[in-house]
Amino acid sequence: MLVHFSPRDSVSEEQIAALVDTFYTRVRQDALLGPVFAHVIGDEWAPHLEKMRAFWSSLVLASGRYKGNPMMAHLMIAPRIGAQHFERWLSLWRQTAAEIFPQQIASIFVRKAESMAERLLETIDRYHASLALSQN
Repeated sequence: MLVHFSPRDSVSEEQIAALVDTFYTRVRQDALLGPVFAHVIGDEWAPHLEKMRAFWSSLVLASGRYKGNPMMAHLMIAPRIGAQHFERWLSLWRQTAAEIFPQQIASIFVRKAESMAERLLETIDRYHASLALSQN
């Protein structure tokens, strides 16, 4: 018999906060990602971390806490972020999720992050391609 597994039954807001805080500590120290985040976020880490906790709570627990537009936020980053940034972001995310959660729960966070990264990168690439076409 298959038992339905729901992250809402197994994941707490405190665990999400630990994941987000640990992950973004690593991001800030990363040679590739750190400068990008420093440029975009500057000294506004507390609000960013709270926003990311709300985002992941909404995504995994369906809490409805996140109010924002991640697609637009990522489109406006200059200089442009690309595949190498998303690959590094996912690598750090996988590592951190595996350290915080059991494998079954970590895989939920990783699958959601991979899906989100794929959609963001596709949209960023399409957006910049359309900009290039309109400038010709």
